[in-house]
Amino acid sequence: MRSTFTIAPGLVVTLMLLCGSALALSFNGNDKTVIDTLAWTSDLSEIYSIIERSQIANSTIHLRSVTVFAPHNEAFMKTTKQDTDDDYLPCYHITNVPMKLEQLGKSVFSELDGNPPMWITKKSPEEIYINQAKVVYHLANYEHNNTIGKPQVLHVIDQVLQPLRLKKNSPQMIYNPNAWEFMENAEFLDLNGYHTNIFLQRVQSLEKKHVFSNQGGHTFFIPVDEVANHPKVRPEKIDVKVIDAHIIPDNVLFLGPTNEGEQFETLAFTDMLKVVAFFSKAEEGDKTKYFVSSDTLNSDGTHPTGAVVAEIVKANIPIKNGVVHLISRPLMVVDNNVKEFVESYKDREYGILHRFYEEIMNTDKDFLDQLSSLTNVTLFAPSNNAFNEQSIQSYLTNRTYIKSLLNLHVVNGRLSIEDIVSGSTDKRFQVATLVPRKDLFFNVVTSGKNRTLTLEGGGVNATVVQANLAATNGIIHIIDHVLGIPSSTVDRKLATDPTLNDTNYLGQVSSLNDQLSDVQKRFTYFVPRDSAWKRLSIDNPSVYKKLFMPEYSYLARQILERHLIVADKAYTMDDLRKEANNNYNLSVKLPTVRDVSMYVKIKDLPEEGYSIEWRNEWIHVHRADVRCTNGIIHVIDQVFIDDNDIEVNAAIATKSVTVMLLILAQCLVFFYFN
Repeated sequence: MRSTFTIAPGLVVTLMLLCGSALALSFNGNDKTVIDTLAWTSDLSEIYSIIERSQIANSTIHLRSVTVFAPHNEAFMKTTKQDTDDDYLPCYHITNVPMKLEQLGKSVFSELDGNPPMWITKKSPEEIYINQAKVVYHLANYEHNNTIGKPQVLHVIDQVLQPLRLKKNSPQMIYNPNAWEFMENAEFLDLNGYHTNIFLQRVQSLEKKHVFSNQGGHTFFIPVDEVANHPKVRPEKIDVKVIDAHIIPDNVLFLGPTNEGEQFETLAFTDMLKVVAFFSKAEEGDKTKYFVSSDTLNSDGTHPTGAVVAEIVKANIPIKNGVVHLISRPLMVVDNNVKEFVESYKDREYGILHRFYEEIMNTDKDFLDQLSSLTNVTLFAPSNNAFNEQSIQSYLTNRTYIKSLLNLHVVNGRLSIEDIVSGSTDKRFQVATLVPRKDLFFNVVTSGKNRTLTLEGGGVNATVVQANLAATNGIIHIIDHVLGIPSSTVDRKLATDPTLNDTNYLGQVSSLNDQLSDVQKRFTYFVPRDSAWKRLSIDNPSVYKKLFMPEYSYLARQILERHLIVADKAYTMDDLRKEANNNYNLSVKLPTVRDVSMYVKIKDLPEEGYSIEWRNEWIHVHRADVRCTNGIIHVIDQVFIDDNDIEVNAAIATKSVTVMLLILAQCLVFFYFN
């Protein structure tokens, strides 16, 4: 109970500010009761005021043993005030057992009517969440008896706990419902105007009530009837397996403590059918939106593989047997083709593919019809952020150029992440696009349970940010760059391409790369890929070893300069082929930095692509025309090198040393005898 002596009001304010600011940082040295600590800590004034106004909460904290989870004032500032706050918030932040953090189990019962639980997530001893709110660890575990000797504990948290609320003036009282009772009584609950009747009817007709009534702690995703600008799903597509995919058993997953992208098995994870779910988020305008995805890893013949994404329209609703997230559409149901999937972003201004849809409409409306005509198609769709990249804005005004690039994002065939991973086991995976001779090259990086998929198309590297989005006639992967529009200089391309590490290293140690960032020049660079250097290490290990020794970096530079042309324009392989044709298919002169008169032949075979003949040996061009902002790279399968390069240089070096030694000897003789 608070002290009753009288002091000047101005002094009270001053003391509260001084004491409060100190206590907001630490409770060390504090010897007040929990209620007095709340009263005298300015950063906790909001929760104190709410408890003080509640007769039940105020009496409880003065008369009983309790644990108080106290949001700081900043948490209240981030929360929209509601008319019913005083009815729900005070008692939902109190439990009638004093518990330190290490004593908390999976849940504790609140003092709100019906004793709805607060769910506990322990990510580590120092990272603990109460529902969505994180415990401020250095302001937790404050213990003190109240004025009648009852032990109490205080933990400060960073968000206001939000219990399930009834609609104002609801004729029906609902106390601590489970997931089934939640759906059955949704019309009486304050759900921001959302309704769940369609999903409820399917659960009833398919007799799946029991999976929503199970005791314990689970996560439930409940689709709402309708969300503006989101595609509708035919109710009959929601079968028993689809319903099971909306439940993650034995895990109570609030958004805050759950890792983005971490996969959890749903009830639809069985011997024949394997469906997982995971969370993600995206910035859309000035808002952060949250999503849940179901990913069907193994099909049972009825439900196709691939992911289905739903926006979480109302999150983190605590209930008796877990947590409910209201979502914009049913999971697992694939009801749109690729064209319809893209079109669904038409009126969603900040939706992740809205800019892609707009660019298609402004450039080539027939492109979407082409997508719907293909029975199995994979679309790599650039995100809004990809189109907002500053370096590509000048290209976007060229509609003819953009039209030519759209098909670079399409593969005729269904290509899931699993297909790419299996194809990349012992080599870099490569597939053809709808643009002749323009392939996509894939690279998969695995770190623990996380996999990152990168691809290159038209010289641009992109990362898949959302994968395996399912459609009735294919699959969609959302990527973070527009393919075919260069955004990197030659040196940056070398540094970021995982297959060009060796050439990049030699260029760095020999300082050749220093010039490759110059945007005033135009470079044509025949770049040996890593496997070309590996081949050299097998064919001529001594030469390979010497080139990669820092003291011989000058030799490496000379070799690389043979691969580099600096001119007023960059040359595509087609440019070189045409020049060869003009020369009656004879040799083409390449004015490289090292060899001003280096002659090669070019051949172009429909199945194999381009090859270059250098010193009577044909070298395959693995990737032609990798465009950069200041030049073009051609990735080749062999290094332009022969034994004489190293031997001649070594001989010159040896001869130089010999001459120096002779001169030194003559000097010594001269000084000795004179």
